Amino acid sequence: MLYDARKDLAKKLNLRRIKDGGRLYYYYTYANKISPLDYVNKTIAGQIIDPVLLFQLKNGFRFIKILPNYLFDKK
Repeated sequence: MLYDARKDLAKKLNLRRIKDGGRLYYYYTYANKISPLDYVNKTIAGQIIDPVLLFQLKNGFRFIKILPNYLFDKK
C-alpha cells in the first residue's frame, strides 16, 4: 500500500520518477562467491531469490546500479 501511495503521489505531483534504494537481503550468503552486481543479475534472471529486490522490481522499479563500497550483513 505504501508503494502504491508513493506512485499515486508522484503522478498527482506530475513527478517524472521515484528513486528508491534497498539492501540485497541474502547477499551475505553469496558474498564470498559472486559480486553484488552478479547477485542482482542472477536475481533478475530468476536464479536467486531476493525478497527485497524482487518486491521492488514487481512494483515497477528498475535496477540502476550498486552503490560503491557496498557493505553486506554478517549473520
